[in-house]
Amino acid sequence: MSDLLITNVRPEDGAPADILITGGRIAEVGPGLTAPADTPVHDGKGAIAMAPFVEPHVHLDKILWGLPWHPIEVPAGLRAMIDNEVEIRRNLPWSVEDRAGRLMRQCVAMGSTHIRSHIDISTFYKLDNVQGVLAAWEKMKEAVGLELVAFPQTGMMIDPGCAALMEAAMDEGCSVVGGIDPGTIDGDPKGHLDTIFGIADRKGAKIDIHLHEPGELGLYEMGLICDRTEALGMEGRVVVSHAFCLGDGPAEKVSAMIERLAKLRIGIISAVPGEIAFPPMFDLAAKGIPCALASDSIRDTWNPHGNGDMLDRCWLFAFRSWSRTDAELLACLEMGRSRGADLLELEGHGLAPGCEGSLLLVEGENRAQVLVDRPARALVVKAGRIVAEAGRYTGPGAP
Repeated sequence: MSDLLITNVRPEDGAPADILITGGRIAEVGPGLTAPADTPVHDGKGAIAMAPFVEPHVHLDKILWGLPWHPIEVPAGLRAMIDNEVEIRRNLPWSVEDRAGRLMRQCVAMGSTHIRSHIDISTFYKLDNVQGVLAAWEKMKEAVGLELVAFPQTGMMIDPGCAALMEAAMDEGCSVVGGIDPGTIDGDPKGHLDTIFGIADRKGAKIDIHLHEPGELGLYEMGLICDRTEALGMEGRVVVSHAFCLGDGPAEKVSAMIERLAKLRIGIISAVPGEIAFPPMFDLAAKGIPCALASDSIRDTWNPHGNGDMLDRCWLFAFRSWSRTDAELLACLEMGRSRGADLLELEGHGLAPGCEGSLLLVEGENRAQVLVDRPARALVVKAGRIVAEAGRYTGPGAP
């Protein structure tokens, strides 16, 4: 059922109103609404109705969410961490489909109704991870939107045949070409970037590149990304995830790079990592650069932390950016909602008539207090369908 009347709520902590959803889209918002016969009615009991969260960077094929505790033994160095993960995943008794489904359900229960996930591609994995994640999504696609990034986590130029699999993934269900640290992982920044930009150009796809490399090296590679974005006319279609170099690079060079990113509309995603300087997100936003928060790794072989809750991630950003006023807190909240939707170019995100009928209900005084206290989501709706209640997933494929 994609028709629903939600009564007695406060849209974005405003005046009390009802929200009528018909055919999966918001038809009316206002007091005293009536719905056609047989339309389900949900009493919001005075809760705040909010546009949903967006999860723009996670790894559904990697996670161990909902499974028995797996101790984390993290070796030194990115390459060693990658190899350690491959070996552990090789012997897991749970399928990608099972594990991806668990995390998708958790994300939805926490109020995210759209996910972008990076999926590992290599000559070892082939396209198995893509197929596993898509199989999980097939069972619950009415509950969450999904877009997949073909991601050469273990390297591409050093793995002959991986580039061909990356391109094949575009026909298998991926819509974004991923990349990773072209200097550190592949040792060939030009070859790595030429390859992924070439695939994206041929397939009409977007790009989302992991760039962990710090300081001067990271800024140099960011410049290479800008060069290719401009040369191929891919303005607005490229995202750089992590971009630590914008947080720890020389101030003058960072400032110049921010100006260039703004001109090319290259987006930036940050997971607000605990031990690393992250990009100046408010400065990026002020320059008009698409930017948003994301969870990244959640309960996997790299990291035991995270819970798929973008409200928690927004709070973490608020805490680490020393945001205290209500205006600052609300700006932090939007890094996990409207800014994520804008970065991923999602149409109809919001609570106005004509928007997709997706929202969440949460008890609270106002949105600033909700961010600080992070109460449970009382209800999550995707396109007019109730998919979670009281913090528990209840949509298609619910266990």
